[in-house]
Amino acid sequence: MVKLSALVCVENDAPSLPGCLKGLGFCDEVVLVADRATPRVQEIARRYGARLVAGIFPLDGQRRAAGAEACAGDWILEVEADETVDSALAWEIRASLQMRPRGDWFDVPVANHVGGRFVQRGWGGPLGPARSARLYRRGAKRWSPRRLDSGVLSGAPAGALKGALRRDVAADTGGLVDRLNRLAALAAEDQVEAGRTLGVGSGLATGLGEFARSYLLARGWREGRTGLLLALLNGLHPVLAASRARDAVEDGRPSHAPQPLPPVLKLGAG
Repeated sequence: MVKLSALVCVENDAPSLPGCLKGLGFCDEVVLVADRATPRVQEIARRYGARLVAGIFPLDGQRRAAGAEACAGDWILEVEADETVDSALAWEIRASLQMRPRGDWFDVPVANHVGGRFVQRGWGGPLGPARSARLYRRGAKRWSPRRLDSGVLSGAPAGALKGALRRDVAADTGGLVDRLNRLAALAAEDQVEAGRTLGVGSGLATGLGEFARSYLLARGWREGRTGLLLALLNGLHPVLAASRARDAVEDGRPSHAPQPLPPVLKLGAG
């Protein structure tokens, strides 16, 4: 039997964590990594039989690397706290692994939902992918110590699954804007610490490309107003991140002591 580990990482707490862990019972083990785990997270881990890796992991890359190191399975299924695995996908994952695939990772579709509605098109930018290599052999993925890091794969692809992870991105369109603010702030701090801040002009050029990819190439235009909003937010992300990074440099903020960044954009729910 091929042993499968599920890996879930949270910054410190996540309201959707119980639903996420509940759907991972088909795995041989569930490893939960939490940065400064709250008592609530510790209780949730006990309730759902997850092995908690608790410590000080302020960076996303640190959490994922620590979790992958703690996994004992031959393969790792990486799941975000706002994602769930249904029974059909669980069966497909198990069946695919029992076929002893020759490759090292599978692409897994991601069904993104906003306000409970499935939004199929327009993804792929900073707000989230429509598919991702979430199922991989242990050791086939590496991360860097950054606030935002999706990892680097090694080896060869094993194929693509048909079933999708359900991802509840936001409760409404206002939640999408809140998500953009948070991601832009984290990206800005990564830029400052790496010493690779972009000019606002370069950020704007990159943003225009992100808008075109989201709205045209990823066919966000077929999602109506939500697709247009996705494209606009994807396009704004590099502009906001570049602006924030430049502000931090001009303020003389030490790169080793990043400060919380306030929201740069607000939008009402709806």
